[in-house]
Amino acid sequence: MATPETEAIARMLCGHLRQLAGNARQIPLEKFDWTYAPPAPTPRTLVTHAWQWLVCDRQHIENPDASLHPRVPEPPADQQALCDTLDAETARWEQIILALTPEQLDEKRHQFNDTEWDWSVRGILHHMYQNCVYKNGQLSTIYFALGLDGDAPYDAPFPNPIYSEIFGEK
Repeated sequence: MATPETEAIARMLCGHLRQLAGNARQIPLEKFDWTYAPPAPTPRTLVTHAWQWLVCDRQHIENPDASLHPRVPEPPADQQALCDTLDAETARWEQIILALTPEQLDEKRHQFNDTEWDWSVRGILHHMYQNCVYKNGQLSTIYFALGLDGDAPYDAPFPNPIYSEIFGEK
């Protein structure tokens, strides 16, 4: 049975992953392997990175002995198939997260069996959340740069003008 903690983690992590896949689907095919600067990742790299670490960390949750994990598969070459693969893994994670008990969240794990560093299932969830938020942000930058959210200059909705509009100047 889901807890408020697991519901929040699932909502946040899976929400970012769904946005990542949705935005990645909208990247024009000719830009899916494009980068705006050599040190910057391509959209394909961002989706692949998120998906492969989801698979790896899921294996750590399901089986604490990393020596028994199969290697993470190579990603599909097709853009839409890669996004579908990310969506399928997201759905798997949502089911896993929502089924975790508080005791399971506290279970110890060791990333790649490295016993010098204690990890927990909760720590794995936080690792994936941090990683996927970061990948989603990186892809959002590319998404905006390609004009997929419109071509007008970005106008950030800062809070003070909203306060002034609603409550007047202070």
